[in-house]
Amino acid sequence: MNRCRQACKFLFCVLMLTGITPSGARTWVLDVDRLATPVARLDGFAVTLHWPEGAEAGALSLKATSLDAGELGYRWRDLVWRCELRRPASGAWQCAGGIRARGASGMALSARLDSAGLTVEASEGQGRIALRQSRESGAPTRVELARLPATWLAPLLAQAWQDGRPTGGSIDADWRIEQSDAGIGLGGPVSLNGIGLDSRDGSIAAEGVTATGRIQGQLTDTATSLELDFTLAGGEFLLGPLYAQLPSTPVQIGARLTSGSAGQWHVDALRWRDPGVFDVEGQAVIDTHASQFLRDADLQFSVAALGAAHARYFDSVAASIGLADLGTGGNVRGGLSVRAGTWQSLDLGLDSVRVADGSGRFGIEGLSGALRLRRGETGADSELSWHSAHVHGLTLGAASLPLRSDRTGVSLRAPVTVPMLGGTVRLAALHYALQQEGAWLEMALSLEAVNLGELTGSLGWPAFEGTISGELPGVRYAGNRLDFDGGLSARVFDGQVRVSQLSMERPFGTAPMLAASVEFSGLDLQPLTSAFGFGEITGRLDGHVRGLRLLDWEPVAFDAAFHTVKRSGERQRISQRAVRELTEVGGGGIAAGLQAQMLKAFSSFGYDRIGLSCVLANNVCTMGGVAPADNGGYLIVDGSGLPRVNVIGHQARVDWPVLVARLKAATEGQMPVFD
Repeated sequence: MNRCRQACKFLFCVLMLTGITPSGARTWVLDVDRLATPVARLDGFAVTLHWPEGAEAGALSLKATSLDAGELGYRWRDLVWRCELRRPASGAWQCAGGIRARGASGMALSARLDSAGLTVEASEGQGRIALRQSRESGAPTRVELARLPATWLAPLLAQAWQDGRPTGGSIDADWRIEQSDAGIGLGGPVSLNGIGLDSRDGSIAAEGVTATGRIQGQLTDTATSLELDFTLAGGEFLLGPLYAQLPSTPVQIGARLTSGSAGQWHVDALRWRDPGVFDVEGQAVIDTHASQFLRDADLQFSVAALGAAHARYFDSVAASIGLADLGTGGNVRGGLSVRAGTWQSLDLGLDSVRVADGSGRFGIEGLSGALRLRRGETGADSELSWHSAHVHGLTLGAASLPLRSDRTGVSLRAPVTVPMLGGTVRLAALHYALQQEGAWLEMALSLEAVNLGELTGSLGWPAFEGTISGELPGVRYAGNRLDFDGGLSARVFDGQVRVSQLSMERPFGTAPMLAASVEFSGLDLQPLTSAFGFGEITGRLDGHVRGLRLLDWEPVAFDAAFHTVKRSGERQRISQRAVRELTEVGGGGIAAGLQAQMLKAFSSFGYDRIGLSCVLANNVCTMGGVAPADNGGYLIVDGSGLPRVNVIGHQARVDWPVLVARLKAATEGQMPVFD
């Protein structure tokens, strides 16, 4: 700084001594090996002033082999500035002209030297930066920014964040800069107008950020410290999976940042205040070079309006794990601890929280209580309760979950019974862990007397009478896949249905895939056909649906076969309508002694056996019956007695959508017409 003052004083004295009416042409040359200011250093600095005899102005030329504002990140080489020097009646020397330099060409530079000191102003377009250096001892340097393009500050940002770059917007500021043995201190009010920035890998970005506040900083050769206090009013930013769209209402943000090793920042007195919506305070360590940029943290937060906070801050995080369009409500408070990029503890207090999946896959109402998660040896107990919940259309009643968390994950402390569809679900064991490769869940549960009519109704099926029970001693979730040990059995239509080999992929993601095998035995056909509106058949039915695959709840593969079985004392009859529906499904005809015109004369017929099969693959169903027909095709109904009717299917391969349409028409009573 002393060298700067001496140089300015020398130049000032030379100009003053020349007067404004020189008696002859004069040329002054000032050569300085190095000129240092609080913000920059010039090497190979030379000033040449030529004043022609009798002229009212002289030609000033400034050259420097390099200009290095190292702490601010700016470095220019081969700097040349030429201007016309004038001394108006005010006594101030003024000079303005274009500047050329590698890395700085295209700017206009003006200077003013008077008894108060030196003012240098650079401008390009509507952007302007002015530096004012007083001649008074100890006075700070003043820097004013007016509509300065944020891109001009790219070198300065790179000093603090090597991988970051501004992409748009402008800045207004009035800063004071002071140099001391400790380094350079700078600070003052700042206004950000539509600021954009991003990181080299795109994981951190901002767009349209508008804010007013103050920055106070200290720059040294070894560290940078900044104190920020801003009021945000709009914009959006991306921080890893977190995308936030700021409201137009004021959001307060503040922090003290101190640089550590390359790319690392210590953040103290951190605060984010979105009044009535979302508040955070605490401290953290951030590493902009690490994939997990949040290295250490102790944060406390309060979400007073979960619905508004989710829409502003958390929707993108939920969408990244397949939970887009969540509906939320209630309030949450808690704390988070992170060490070495891994969370160590998470405490949540929930009050009347509501979560509803936008696709209707799950939902919960009135979730309250405490959830305390730990990764260390010392565990913690917590308990959550809810008023009601649903999973894939299955309604659950009120319940409470006593939980225990430690380094192995979260476990159930005691069995829990949950009301469901007129019966109960007993959760005997549960263990959940969030591992490096993803979430892992294991539990054991059983179903007792769940009302089958309510279950089928919730799934949009015809209402069945009966109950369903079963044991699932091992339910495991890992790699976005849910597998079930054991099976379920249901007493329905006076028979038995058993479900086994049950698994599910992407249960809460897009296009879930369900796999299962189902065995039927002894189903009473009379109530079964009545439930589906398929005419009337009496007798008993066995069958299976093996290798079942449902993609987004639509069948894509299975091997299904159904056939009647005789029981002593039970009649086997089939109604006229059921004959017609089976004929339509099989794409076949009626044979063995009856013409179609005579079919309507009888209300029902005896049969010896009925059977139908379908193997679905590649959206085509390969059809079959109880036996091959004599004249080709396959026998669906093998009639018995008089009057006697056989139903023969002739289409061995049927497009699945066509078969579904036929079944739908049959169950809705749209009977085919026989001529």
